[in-house]
Order: sequence, then structure tokens, then C-alpha cells
Amino acid sequence: MTTEALLQQFDEKQMIYAAFSSTMESLLKRLLTASNIDVHSISGRGKERSSIERKIQKKDKYSTISDITDIVGLRIICHYADEIDDIAKIIEEEFLIDSENSIDKRTVLDPDRFGYLSLHYVVSLKPHRASLLEYQGFTGLKFEIQVRSILQHTWAEIEHDIGYKAKIEVPKPIRRKFSTKVGVRSLTFDQSIRINSVIEMYKQPH
Repeated sequence: MTTEALLQQFDEKQMIYAAFSSTMESLLKRLLTASNIDVHSISGRGKERSSIERKIQKKDKYSTISDITDIVGLRIICHYADEIDDIAKIIEEEFLIDSENSIDKRTVLDPDRFGYLSLHYVVSLKPHRASLLEYQGFTGLKFEIQVRSILQHTWAEIEHDIGYKAKIEVPKPIRRKFSTKVGVRSLTFDQSIRINSVIEMYKQPH
């Protein structure tokens, strides 16, 4: 299918994608709250038309706009790195996972890329949920969920900003030096917050 035809499909579905993003954000918040998981933030976004166009031209493999699985994306930022697996379990229980397009970057990326060590799922609604009235317009639609810790997210933003301003990839020795420092700080940060959480717990009246 031509780029123009795919973009026309995107234009026709833009309002659906916007509604899909906000609805899935609300659903994820409810699912995590029901499991007593308190995260730092959950945010949704939809790809801009210009970004879709660049992706179509770069990949040259899409036969329909639905083949692009990250038009809608949600990011869950948790407080601690070890909470990622708890969140992953909920996602895997509640959604259909597109294994081919999902990836755990914590296990496959260059260890120097600390900020990119996030968990990426491509998912869709399970049939029982898609059949509910509030979700019927989203049957078959896929979206991306990224899960990372606060520190991983912060470093990803810093590394992206450095690379973007320099318009080149950050050299590996510099990445290694920064990532080592950030990794150590991640452990310190996690431990500090956990200690504070324990202190606050003991402050509560019994």
C-alpha cells in the first residue's frame, strides 16, 4: 500500500486512536490500583502524522495502518526497578501479548545503554474485555506499553537530549562512564527510598 493510502487510513482513524489512548491509560491505572501497585506515573501518547509518515517510508513493509503497532503508546514509570516484573505480570494477565513485537530490553541491550533498559510490550485487548460496550470500538487495535523505573527514564531522557543536540550517537566510552555512575546511583536511590518508606510506615499510628 502506498504511503498516501496508509496516511489516509491514519487520518480516518485519528479520533479512534485518541480515544483508545485515553481509555487504555485509564484501564491501566485501574488495573494497577486494584493490585495495590503505586507507580510514579502513567502517560499516553499518539504518534504524530509526520512521525507515521517517516516510519512508513523507512520500513516500507506495511500493508495497512493497523500493521503499525505503536501508533498509540503508554509509558509506566515505577519507583523501583524491581517493580517492573510485578507490573509485567499484570500486563501479561490482562492483555493479549504480541510476542513478535514485544521485547525486554533489560536482557538484550548493550549494558552501557542503562536508560534504555525498559520493558516494551505490544498488546491488544482480550476478547472478554473487547466485548464490553466501553471497549467495542477498539477490537483488534494494538498499542505499546513501556515500563521503566524513574532513574532509567531520567537517564534515557538525558542520553536522548545529549545525542539529539550533538546529532550523533553518544560515544561508547562516555556512555559506559555515565551508565556506571547512574547504575550505582540507581541502587543507592532505590535503597534510600525504601528506607524512607519503612520510616514512614513506622510513623503511622498502630
